[in-house]
Amino acid sequence: MGKKTNNITIRVMTYNIHHGEGIDGHINLDRIATLIHSANVDLIGLQEVDRHADRSQNLDMIKTLAYLTNTHWAFGKNLELQNGDYGNGILTRFPILDQKNLYYKMVRSSEQRGLLQVIINVNNQEIVFMNTHIDHRLDSTESLANVDQIRATANSYEDKPIIISGDFNHTPENQMIKEVELDFINASSTNSQPALTYHSTNPKTQIDYVFTSKDWTIQSIEVPYSLASDHLPLVAEISLDKM
Repeated sequence: MGKKTNNITIRVMTYNIHHGEGIDGHINLDRIATLIHSANVDLIGLQEVDRHADRSQNLDMIKTLAYLTNTHWAFGKNLELQNGDYGNGILTRFPILDQKNLYYKMVRSSEQRGLLQVIINVNNQEIVFMNTHIDHRLDSTESLANVDQIRATANSYEDKPIIISGDFNHTPENQMIKEVELDFINASSTNSQPALTYHSTNPKTQIDYVFTSKDWTIQSIEVPYSLASDHLPLVAEISLDKM
């Protein structure tokens, strides 16, 4: 395990990129990369990422975005789609030490979902970053089962600081989000204003989140405006408490 330090501040973004398709119906990764640059973020969890799929010009989206943003990358394939792959992606300015992808136990849903995980090295501190996309069609039993898998996975990392990003497809008052909040800090809950992320043309609700283990302090929350996707990105600036 890496040496622990007190002086870590990270800007984290979660962003459902809608396979690179903006509100105008065009696939455009340059504007997503520009948004990432302008938000000055260090760690990005992306959902709805295509690799070599017919619908998105056969682009390898995660590698292209990593190139455009000068970041390391990881990809968690959840299913095959239109001659390519589809899943979650991670971009990070920090070196990736390990990565894995957990498939959720899907009972009723037809679309496989997953929990992408990386361990990154930040100033000789190992930090766990998880990124996920929960199915909006799940009933409470299955969605809570997903939370149990997130919780069990987090526990497997023992005392490492944890950050979770994702499109949870549930609003803050939903039981699923309340269950996540039993073990993790909801970064948005510290904000005086609602962090509305969907739909990007007229955001009225929040379904995208950043959660952290309880050794982090939330410094700020932002929802940058963009029409590069049907979702808005959520940005949290977080600091690691003295350990």
